[in-house]
Amino acid sequence: MLKNTGDYRWALAELAQRQKTSKGAPAYSRYINRPMGRRLAAMAYKLGLTPNQVTALSALCTFSAIALIMLLRPTWWQGILVAGLLVLGYALDSADGQLARLQNSGSAAGEWLDHVVDAIKTAMLHLAVLVSFYRFTDLDDVITR
Repeated sequence: MLKNTGDYRWALAELAQRQKTSKGAPAYSRYINRPMGRRLAAMAYKLGLTPNQVTALSALCTFSAIALIMLLRPTWWQGILVAGLLVLGYALDSADGQLARLQNSGSAAGEWLDHVVDAIKTAMLHLAVLVSFYRFTDLDDVITR
């Protein structure tokens, strides 16, 4: 297939050929996250984004969700918004590597950035749940029951 720079369909088809092996990958990654990431990577390719810019978008989505967890009293609508932001952030995290493979632009610095952002996101998500629990749960009522 001839390369048509900026073409979403070409990028999507090319990404399908360049996927990492699914061996040992969790079901969520295999059936939901990677396919979503592939579509987001193709869109990023069409828009001319770099993998590091996609990493930054992933961080923005995830850190927004983390901030919502820490700052707002839990509600059903907040749960839906946080879940959506986390799913999008996780899919964008998959897209950055796929985009790098598509553009043949992977680098040690980009991989380092991706892993550092991932590590911070993981730690902060757990911390946010703890902060929310502390701020919005009356522990005296729980302990005395």
